[in-house]
Amino acid sequence: MRTFLVAAVAAMAAAVTSTQVPKLDQDILKTHTVPAPNAVEFDKLLAEKDVVFAKSLAPTWKQLSAAFSVLDNAAVVHIDCDKHESLCTSHGIEGFPTLKLYRGTKFEEYEGQRSVGALSDFLVNRVDAPIHNFGTDPSSPPPTPVLNALLVVGLTFLVGFSLAGYLLFFRPGRKASPPAFFSQPDTSTVRPGHGAVYKVGSFPNPQASLLEVLETAVVTNGDGAFLGRRRFDAAGNAGPYQWDSYAAVYDRIRNLSAGLQHENMIDPTPGDGRRLLCIYMKNCPEYVVAQYAAFYAGGAFCALYDTLGASSTGFILSQTQGSTVICTTSELKAIVQVKASAPTLRHVVVCDVVIKAQADLDLCGQAGLQLWTMRELELVGTKHPRPATYPKVSALSFLMYTSGTTGDPKGVEITHANILACAAGAKDRLNRGDGAVCFTPASIHLSYLPMPHILEQIVQSVMISAKGRIGFYQGNTLKLTEDLVELRPTHFVTVPRLLNKIYDKVIQAGGSSSSGGGIKGWLFKRAVQTKLANLKQGYQAHPLYDKLVFSKIQAKLGLDRCRFVLTGSAPISDDVLSFFRILLTSTITEGYGQSECTGASTLTDHDDVQCGTVGAPMASCEIKLVSVPEMGYYIYISIRKQLITKRHRYLMTDSVHGDVNKIPVNGRGEICFRGPTVFSGYFKAPDKTAEAFDADGWLHSGDIGVWTLDGRLKIVDRKKNIFKLSQGEYVAPEKIENVIKASVYVGQSFVYGDSLHAVLVGIIVPEAAQLKMLADSLNVSGSLIDLCRHPKVVEAVHKDIVAVGKKGALSGFETVRAILLHPEHFTVENDLLTPTFKLKRNDAKKLFSTQIDALYDKAGDLVAGKNIKQGE
Repeated sequence: MRTFLVAAVAAMAAAVTSTQVPKLDQDILKTHTVPAPNAVEFDKLLAEKDVVFAKSLAPTWKQLSAAFSVLDNAAVVHIDCDKHESLCTSHGIEGFPTLKLYRGTKFEEYEGQRSVGALSDFLVNRVDAPIHNFGTDPSSPPPTPVLNALLVVGLTFLVGFSLAGYLLFFRPGRKASPPAFFSQPDTSTVRPGHGAVYKVGSFPNPQASLLEVLETAVVTNGDGAFLGRRRFDAAGNAGPYQWDSYAAVYDRIRNLSAGLQHENMIDPTPGDGRRLLCIYMKNCPEYVVAQYAAFYAGGAFCALYDTLGASSTGFILSQTQGSTVICTTSELKAIVQVKASAPTLRHVVVCDVVIKAQADLDLCGQAGLQLWTMRELELVGTKHPRPATYPKVSALSFLMYTSGTTGDPKGVEITHANILACAAGAKDRLNRGDGAVCFTPASIHLSYLPMPHILEQIVQSVMISAKGRIGFYQGNTLKLTEDLVELRPTHFVTVPRLLNKIYDKVIQAGGSSSSGGGIKGWLFKRAVQTKLANLKQGYQAHPLYDKLVFSKIQAKLGLDRCRFVLTGSAPISDDVLSFFRILLTSTITEGYGQSECTGASTLTDHDDVQCGTVGAPMASCEIKLVSVPEMGYYIYISIRKQLITKRHRYLMTDSVHGDVNKIPVNGRGEICFRGPTVFSGYFKAPDKTAEAFDADGWLHSGDIGVWTLDGRLKIVDRKKNIFKLSQGEYVAPEKIENVIKASVYVGQSFVYGDSLHAVLVGIIVPEAAQLKMLADSLNVSGSLIDLCRHPKVVEAVHKDIVAVGKKGALSGFETVRAILLHPEHFTVENDLLTPTFKLKRNDAKKLFSTQIDALYDKAGDLVAGKNIKQGE
């Protein structure tokens, strides 16, 4: 049955190709009273007469006409019979809103209800757009008699089927074909407490440095566009992207490096003799020029986050003993403030001006700093050229400081080999699937994640090896959508929080249209429901809804030619992940890793449309799990059919992160990495380096994971951020935060508890729009601050959080017993998030200490009749 249907559809598509099916406008109506006999579906006529019940439907006709105007072989035409009486008479339209569906020389007159939903159902179920568009080729030859015969047979066979029923059998587009096993365990080294090693393919072995990879791109694609930016006019409006070629950028790199060396601004540092160049600014082409100028001199660069606090910046400059910082004028004051703690710092280079302002010269001069412009040093380099000093592939390329949540930041040493091995592993995974070539010279990347973010560095190195283009955002994340629309990147590398914001806006807009009774809202709701159902069967594309609904949303987001989305750095909800798969009809890949293993260690597969895991190991690393007895996580060990003691035997199912049903697994424990992407150590911190590795050279992540039976990794807990409640139960707050974020009212959360209390409390940053809607339903009004303080609102949000927790299978001791609604977001600027957007728990604890005490009072969790904090 299915085979015959597909054959019939192919024949119909071939036949329709040879006949141009015109849109039915008024001019065509005047000359064509009957459509062409070989048109499969010709048009829909919608008309009104000058009567009350007819006039009231005019907006509906117009909505339908607009909604279906994108179809190539059908037209919804709104006709006013008072103005075109003869036209209506010739088509048999007599005094009532009429809808006629022409099919060949015959027509079907609609006699159902006149509601938007009923009319839309009729049109959607009968429109032949899926047939006309699927698999057709404009260059196909005219139909042969055989094809015409097949067409007749196919149409005859389908007489008894409505197209709506037919679509239930037919799934358009390519079906995902995931492998039976994404990775398989090597049990040869299994021992008690240490699980099997999972690995995919052979380790990549880079032979060239990042500088040499760039030089290859310059030689083979010198005139090709490389780095782009948007220039601002006098009114501050951003213009189109302007591009510099690979050859032009390389000239700047060579000149800047020569200028730095000539002025002794990137000399070997005392002690280790490394050449380090510090960079402290937002993403821009000059950032790339500066970091590769360091490579050209045989050195490395140290990345300073543009939002780091003064204390961290001073510590880094002191530890690295850097003599030069390249920045923009925006960072000058911050650098001057920390000069006292950075005695080796002598030079500051600004890249956003050509002429130095006297005020900036005075500011730096008073601090004992010499101020340069990047243009000055490039001119010096043209007069005093230097040959490249090629770094070894094993040499340091990038000193990335992870701010962490406590103490001074740690400098993660990333080598050229680390980055290139990770890039090779990412390309291997992303280029899998049916014709999935994700990186070519035509690829375009939008750079907005901070340049010190390891994920951004990996993607840029991949783009350079592919000779693609990198366009930089304006520097304002609030205008990121404008940059996306202007650039229209071929892929989008992002973090879950931004995807959550886009998801909320799109769903809210679609929901508003739907609740208003409009055709657009109805179509959006129907499209989402249909595509989500199809996604479960492995189909992402839908030839009707993609064209009618999702293509318009893609264009508004600037993602209409996006081939894949890569998200990482934090967990993402299943709902958001699935929605973007149906919205973009492209690969949505979730990665997992940490700075110490060069960012990414796993990636989900091209054909993996299931949610809940972070995929299999990339070719650039291997992974195993190690038991964590203090948390009750044990590896299931079976050696010669002799099991370890029952106390240490692992249950073969697990329920985590909100899964309603338990899943079969192959063991659980702390995730450990090994391979060419693992870092060499922490900068000038051998003790901390030793703590990160075990005796076998495995890097311990601090994350808890389980293996699915098909070889994918699932993150279930966090070892480092755990605490024990007074009743002896261990709690992982990140796990709870990931569950309760499913509440529509939760934007951000900080779950707190300690060993002297038996319950948890939470600081919740609400989603403002949802909170306003909730307040309206409770007849509560006021500002956001007022709503956050109102008892009715707080109670309603708390009830929803508790309900979401129960649905997410949280235990009783994992329930948040009292909450505070906080109107201000946790940000890097207010020192509650790290530069990689992780919650700084100790800082949050200090800031909200008074409120936490009040929440424990509210929850009635007292010790010896009073609220006792840990440490008292």
